[in-house]
Amino acid sequence: MTLGLYDPDRRYRRRVWGAIIRIGFYVVTIGVASVFAYQIGVEQSKNREEQLAARVSALESARQTLEQNAIRLEAAAQTAQIQYRDLLTRFEQEVPRGDLRVLSQLVATRLQEGVAPERLAFFINAADQVRDCAPADTKRFILPTPIYQGPNTAVGFADGRITVSGMGANATGEDGAPLGWFDPTQDVKITFTLVGGEQSEVSGAMPLYHSVVLGDREFRFTITQGERSFVEVTADNCALPGQG
Repeated sequence: MTLGLYDPDRRYRRRVWGAIIRIGFYVVTIGVASVFAYQIGVEQSKNREEQLAARVSALESARQTLEQNAIRLEAAAQTAQIQYRDLLTRFEQEVPRGDLRVLSQLVATRLQEGVAPERLAFFINAADQVRDCAPADTKRFILPTPIYQGPNTAVGFADGRITVSGMGANATGEDGAPLGWFDPTQDVKITFTLVGGEQSEVSGAMPLYHSVVLGDREFRFTITQGERSFVEVTADNCALPGQG
């Protein structure tokens, strides 16, 4: 009776269906995995495309910026060339050359040394006039200081009608104590006194320049540093224009 219950066809069908189910499961699993992988691939591809598009946009923006900068630089270069040509033209027109350049430098030097502009103008205007001038005369005196006002602190010119004196600051020793002579590195004051008491003065760092009119002549003084304690005064004099 037991043997009669065995059904080989049924067992065969069960195995077949089992195999079909397993194969179907594998197929479904592979399909799902493939779809999932495909979706991942699509998302990655989209991300890459978006990144590439962003990079392309950034590069395009950078290219446009570089082109604009290049245009601006070219315009600036052209402007600079025009300005350079204008400056070169002005330089050639305005900067003195030859003798005029030498005279301009001489005038600038004299102005830096403290010569008054009106004095320079006076001599330039009188340059074409023949003048009666006497040889230069140089004398020296001890420049007084707050602690020394002894003898030999003045000199006379024009037969004593012009007296030149002055005042300077005392030099100091290493300990700061005042010395008996003036400090040539500091400003000095030089006074010119005419007969009758009229005075004029010039001050500053030496050399100093000053002119005094006495009668029909102009006395031109140059004051420079001499040996210690001394200043040297050089004077020449010429007849005033129209008086020579």
